[in-house]
Amino acid sequence: MFRSLAAVCLWIFLLLPAPETARAGERVFRISTSYKSLLSTPEQTGMLDMLLKEAFRRSGLRAEIVFTPTERSMYDVDAGLLDGEINRIEGMEKRFPNLVRVPEPNMTMHFVAFSNRPYPVDGWESLKNLHVGVVSGWRILEEHTVDFPKRILVPSETELFTMLHKGRIDVALYDKLTGYETISRLGYPEIRHLEPPLINRDMFLYMHKSHSEVVGTIAEALRGMKLDGAYDRIVSEAIARLGADAR
Repeated sequence: MFRSLAAVCLWIFLLLPAPETARAGERVFRISTSYKSLLSTPEQTGMLDMLLKEAFRRSGLRAEIVFTPTERSMYDVDAGLLDGEINRIEGMEKRFPNLVRVPEPNMTMHFVAFSNRPYPVDGWESLKNLHVGVVSGWRILEEHTVDFPKRILVPSETELFTMLHKGRIDVALYDKLTGYETISRLGYPEIRHLEPPLINRDMFLYMHKSHSEVVGTIAEALRGMKLDGAYDRIVSEAIARLGADAR
């Protein structure tokens, strides 16, 4: 009798759906981020974290956002140590041939000069003779200021805006949105951005070429999010958490 009961119980157990923990072996795409800001946080609750995790979910995939220093991030993805890079300008595949760009933009970045003085801005050349600060690894900013005689490269946005606050540089070049987040976090309300922007660029997710088959699916998911309002909702919630005027 006991043997029969045990056999029935085993039969029932085998028919039950696998528990959630059985999905531990499910493929997780590890997406590299070098941000520690509004865009990406250690808790994976930043604007880009949420946008891309939702795009992957709609694609029937899973994404995990992992931090890698700016200078190393693209190299690690190109080498296949990580699966993707969260947010870079178009054309990075020319330098890193193992990367494939997801063709739908994640966002548009507005690169501006920040200062506590009203310098006139009329393109990059108007800043050439100033003491200009740039975060090392931000390629678009490095490339446009490579011949600036007083350019200073710093390791992070914290050092960048602290140097500006202390008067060690005249202007800090950075993304407008995340720049205001840093200003708010550090408590430097006297620093404001200068108009007009130096350049506006669409930013993209890059995947290692071994994952080329998912690129189109993720792009379609991002487009769908923009159409059904999910994209705007995630962006609005992130900006609301900023606590500073970044308009």
